[in-house]
Amino acid sequence: MINFIVVDDNHEIIKIVENIITKFMMNESIEYKINIFDDYDYKFNKIMNSKMPNKIYILDIETKSASGIDIARQIRKNDIDSVIIFVTAH
Repeated sequence: MINFIVVDDNHEIIKIVENIITKFMMNESIEYKINIFDDYDYKFNKIMNSKMPNKIYILDIETKSASGIDIARQIRKNDIDSVIIFVTAH
């Protein structure tokens, strides 16, 4: 199972990313789940700190509460295996 974690405060970007993931994964025979957040809140932190395997983070560089780059640093403190991809509308 691949676990996509998408964080963006722009709902249009979230839909675009979700559609790209779904379109790509339909060609694969791998189970996947998309976890969507509009900010780096406690629900996001719960997933970030979990032992959930095969995480692919797609992070907004800037939201109301935090920088995606700072969040990536936190992720790397305990998780060196997950993929991190940055997106921005800037």
